[in-house]
Amino acid sequence: MESNTKARKLTISPPQVYQKILMAHDGSEMSDKALRHALYLSKSTGAELVIMNVIDPDVIPPSALLAFIGHDKPLDQAKEDLKNTQEGGVKQMLEERVRVCKELGAGKVTPIVRAGKPVEEIIAAAEEENCDLIVMASSKITSPVRSLGSVARRVLDSTRKAILIVHE
Repeated sequence: MESNTKARKLTISPPQVYQKILMAHDGSEMSDKALRHALYLSKSTGAELVIMNVIDPDVIPPSALLAFIGHDKPLDQAKEDLKNTQEGGVKQMLEERVRVCKELGAGKVTPIVRAGKPVEEIIAAAEEENCDLIVMASSKITSPVRSLGSVARRVLDSTRKAILIVHE
């Protein structure tokens, strides 16, 4: 019995050479694990590494925390102080990651802090920075269903960029 289907010829292009890699870091240990992968790829290809963190302004701390922080200040001032403290902490965390990456032999490493919805900001930064690859961590990947964490899943569903998701 003859088959009417023609065999498809397999063509393999040269390997992808990354120019710029975006690493979305949320400050977690899982993000540090994903950063190791991004660093390896950056060093292997000579790609610039962009490490970003997104501060979601819609995540409002409980009133009790704000009252503790600004016990002698108006609520709006306590919120502003907390926002500034958070931004300072994020910048310090990213600067530490940049320092370690450079000590480990990375070329150009750039930190970015953005405020907004994480999914939207990650996708926008990948486009604006013209990144070839997005690297993210997800600790919510589970078997056998294989569901991803909400941010990783939504980024994966919302971009045509290559994505590397690192999990436990």
